[in-house]
Amino acid sequence: NILGFKVDFLNPLVKYYIILFFVVMAIWLVSRILKSPLGAVMEAIRENEKRVLACGYNVAQTKLLVFILSAAICGLAGSLRALHLSIVPIDSLHYLQSGQAVMMSILGGMGTFFGPFVGAAVMLYLEDVVTSFTKHWMAVVGLIFMFFVLFFPKGIWGSILERLGSQKGASK
Repeated sequence: NILGFKVDFLNPLVKYYIILFFVVMAIWLVSRILKSPLGAVMEAIRENEKRVLACGYNVAQTKLLVFILSAAICGLAGSLRALHLSIVPIDSLHYLQSGQAVMMSILGGMGTFFGPFVGAAVMLYLEDVVTSFTKHWMAVVGLIFMFFVLFFPKGIWGSILERLGSQKGASK
């Protein structure tokens, strides 16, 4: 029972709505943080840590807070994955899991809000398509990833935003 309601965690639809709720709440929280003064300080630290320190902000405390927030979101993601799978597989502890998340972020565009979502969608699609052609799918996906890193350094979403921005500037 949750708040007096009987919840069947084995029902896939119930799991879906629980996971959807927490994902939407996490996205909302992150977007609110990024638009807050804390988000401005975080961005300033990324750009020039010494200048932020000279302005009187506590850089170490801000970094610690960001680390705690990101760890909490990662913990939430892990618990939602366990809820979805109804088990915690041993391969979830493998270093490739975190590497894949980093690849998704880079592929989509770090420094953009929707970039990691785009990267995750593209990466999962590539895995699905390439595995139907070869058993060496990781090598093929790695080559595609290297192509994007070399020719789209801002990621897919970052490059799209940059292209749209340059077109708006050219039309003025």
